[in-house]
Amino acid sequence: MKKLFESYFNLREESGKTPTTVTSHVKLKKDGNSEFTPFTIDKNSHANLKDIVKAFSDSSKVGVGYTTIDKSKGEHEPSLKKKSLYLVGGAVRDHLKGKTPKNYDLVTDATPSEIRMILSEPEFGFVEVKPLSKSENNKYAHLPIAGGKKKVFYASRWDKQGKELEITAEVNGEKFNISTLSKHSKSRNVVPDKAETAASVEEDAVNRDFTMNSLYIPLTNHDGDNADLIDPHGGAHHLKNGEIKVVGTNLASKMDEDPTIAMKYIKMITKFGNPDKMPENHKELIGKHAGLQKLDKDSVRKNYLDGLESPDVDPRKFLGLYHSTGLLKNVFPGVEFDSKTAPQGLRGDRWLSTAWLLRDQEPEKVYDLLNVHGWSKSEANDVAYLVKFYQWATKNNFDPMQFHDMKSTHTGLTKNKIRDWMKMSKAHSPEVDSFLTIDTSDLKPYSQGEYGQRTINPMYQDVLGRSPVGKEFDMVKKFLSSEKWKDSIDKMKKTEDK
Repeated sequence: MKKLFESYFNLREESGKTPTTVTSHVKLKKDGNSEFTPFTIDKNSHANLKDIVKAFSDSSKVGVGYTTIDKSKGEHEPSLKKKSLYLVGGAVRDHLKGKTPKNYDLVTDATPSEIRMILSEPEFGFVEVKPLSKSENNKYAHLPIAGGKKKVFYASRWDKQGKELEITAEVNGEKFNISTLSKHSKSRNVVPDKAETAASVEEDAVNRDFTMNSLYIPLTNHDGDNADLIDPHGGAHHLKNGEIKVVGTNLASKMDEDPTIAMKYIKMITKFGNPDKMPENHKELIGKHAGLQKLDKDSVRKNYLDGLESPDVDPRKFLGLYHSTGLLKNVFPGVEFDSKTAPQGLRGDRWLSTAWLLRDQEPEKVYDLLNVHGWSKSEANDVAYLVKFYQWATKNNFDPMQFHDMKSTHTGLTKNKIRDWMKMSKAHSPEVDSFLTIDTSDLKPYSQGEYGQRTINPMYQDVLGRSPVGKEFDMVKKFLSSEKWKDSIDKMKKTEDK
């Protein structure tokens, strides 16, 4: 038995390759000593999956849509052979780590047309809606669901010939991607030349990215525990030990197929492994890979934020690896990151972490940089504002004459977000609290009378000794705002001294 296990282990680890013929089947248990627990579907857990699993469990009842003549039965409609359904990928990985899955990927031995037949069965209550658009990179949108339908489905991924690869089902607004077992890449960044059906989960697993994403739970129970785990590449062992291993040959070949694997690798090792033990040859490989330079800006941004904002990711280590592998220059050209000087409280937040990276840049250039690299105008404006606020505090010592401009700048940032930013960057002070709480509504140039007449604010006349005209209104408002703010700070400091 010992020799048999050693042979099995050596086969898995030999030359860094992952076998495709040795599959382990693990029983998921609920007892306290069990490493992994069953995937339970009931009214409290993954409830929206129930109807999908039940539909596939009862798929043998689904008619194929035509009739045949049988000597013993006469004219009748044949039904489908019962189809299997598996939970796969990140959903299994997250479940085994005790997390609620964020996205659900399902695979089945049913073809896309058979998936459609199963979900279209009136008994199961799903309604098909048509995609609104389909582009060559498989980004899609679908029409608003009419009539408040709670269970719908639609095609959501195709090969280059337009053949369907995936059907997405929505239950109460939650999405479940259902694909046929296949031999081609599973990455949404790769559009296969031609759909190739796989005969087993082992064949399907060969073209997945990481071993811990190549785990399958057969969904056989729509109201209870699903306790079997199929593990073709040792992913459960790697997940338990924090080892980030690619399926198949090596990282280079996976990156040749899909360069975003590099960004996913950084996310995976930061979230599930040990970033300090990332192999140097992998860092060098990522740094030199030409495919990363060809990625579109939206893909770079999406993968960067997906890793940065992922739960359990240490943003300091995440950004440190982005810097050491050279990935950071793809996100923010010319920007450096030093984990030694980064604040301990650095947060995995797209606004705060990005503002920290760009804190020494001119705010106008921050806006332009982000806007050019796929960030929305509102996100770019908010990050630029945080940078400007930081520089106002650290370089201009809260120059009172800038108060009005800072206060009147439109931003989607909350007061708490600004306060958190200044605390994180070690620039928090009474000036910050005063800025966030002060009320300047009494400094409007005009007031509205009872009968709609407009009168000039007396404070404006007091400053000049007359009524201001033209641009003088803005000048006086800035002066009044700065004076009120200075008074507010003085009162706040006196209160603190007491």
